[in-house]
Amino acid sequence: MIWFKSCNPYITLLYFLSVTALSAVYNNPLYTAVTLASALCMFIMCRGRGKTAFGFFMIFLLTFIVNPIISKKGATPLIFIGSDPITLEALIYGLNSASLIAAVLFLFYCFTDITDSEKLMYMLSPFSASFALTVSAVLRFFPLYVRQAEQISEQQTAAGVRGGGSIPERVRYGGRIFSALSTWALENGIVTADSMECRGYGTGRRSFYSAYGFKKSDGVFLLTEILLIAGAVIPSFFTSCTYEYYPGLRFPEVNALFITSASCYALLVFLPLIFEITDKIKWKFLLSKI
Repeated sequence: MIWFKSCNPYITLLYFLSVTALSAVYNNPLYTAVTLASALCMFIMCRGRGKTAFGFFMIFLLTFIVNPIISKKGATPLIFIGSDPITLEALIYGLNSASLIAAVLFLFYCFTDITDSEKLMYMLSPFSASFALTVSAVLRFFPLYVRQAEQISEQQTAAGVRGGGSIPERVRYGGRIFSALSTWALENGIVTADSMECRGYGTGRRSFYSAYGFKKSDGVFLLTEILLIAGAVIPSFFTSCTYEYYPGLRFPEVNALFITSASCYALLVFLPLIFEITDKIKWKFLLSKI
């Protein structure tokens, strides 16, 4: 998602927070289905890996199966396992909860793909420079440590030291790698601290450089986003948009206010895809003019 990545980070943060919060608050199968569909489309456009999608699907399947077994609520039993009923209400609630969890996982994956450490520094630095630096360092050092551990393991294997065999041998092999990795991490931390000190970190008031401006397209997206959030939230003050699962299934009354809220929410969750597709169409149109 090239266009969405180029947006101002605060706009993308507002989108993910609003979609996640509204889908969880309403807890409506219609809202959840729209959220999951949008999250899947964004995941595909972010070129998410099949292994990641399979892991999310397993979490979805586990949640869907476990909830009807654990929950005994509901007025419509379908089958009995011994004396314990599997109710329709628990089944629908488990399906909705599993879909919501999967949608949030896909959205979080897209957020991490769109938002890098520099954007996190940009968003957090005005509020807490120390916390922003800590988050940025964690995001940098964690994959760095993983790669270094793999290199140490390969070096140990090349030197003839293998971790197979009995459990004590594996523990000693893991301890050897952990010891080497800890030594490297401490040395790397000292080098990083010395580098920051040489660059003048902590010696005076910190200046802030922003590489992310606020373009005209950002303003249009933000204004549309705010209007759709208002359109999805305000009608819920005058009519119910939540779906009741227990003791019986009850869909909210379908009226003009509910249709307005659901329509605005659907447009909100698909808003980045709409802007992304529009930008690609515009790009192809301009290329055809050359």
